[in-house]
Amino acid sequence: MEEQNKINNEEKIKEEEKIKELEKKLEEAEKLKNDYLEGWQRERAEFLNFQKEIKKRNEEIIKNANEDMIRDLLTVLDSFDISINSLNVEGLTPTEKNIRRGIELIREQMLNVLEQKGLKEIKSVGEKFNPIYHEALEIIKGEEDDKIAEEIIKGYELSGKVIRPAKVKVIKNNK
Repeated sequence: MEEQNKINNEEKIKEEEKIKELEKKLEEAEKLKNDYLEGWQRERAEFLNFQKEIKKRNEEIIKNANEDMIRDLLTVLDSFDISINSLNVEGLTPTEKNIRRGIELIREQMLNVLEQKGLKEIKSVGEKFNPIYHEALEIIKGEEDDKIAEEIIKGYELSGKVIRPAKVKVIKNNK
């Protein structure tokens, strides 16, 4: 019986050692799992940040490309304005009046499309001169100091940013 107890004790000791070894391996596996999980979570967060950065860069590229294209189209709007103004005379034939009206409609349609993209005309005549929105091409004498008397070339903002200041004549009171 003693020998049986001795064998049982040895078996218990071996089992306890085996359990401790398995617990140690389980602990190491848990630690390894946590390390992998934390690493994966870090990489996932970095990847999501990278995606956001790429999206932001792409939006900025598109915005800049749109701004460049819209700035180029402003010269076309200017050409429409010049054409319309050159046809603002008395004695036009009905055909010439129709041509002028057609040009006005095309200009208006183009301006509407550009306004949908965020373009806004800068108001000038009668406004106080503001160097952010206006560029003075000529100073004229008058009563109201720093008022804009005439707009030579229209100015525009795109999404709140001035992309072309209005070119104007400004009144200066030289008393």
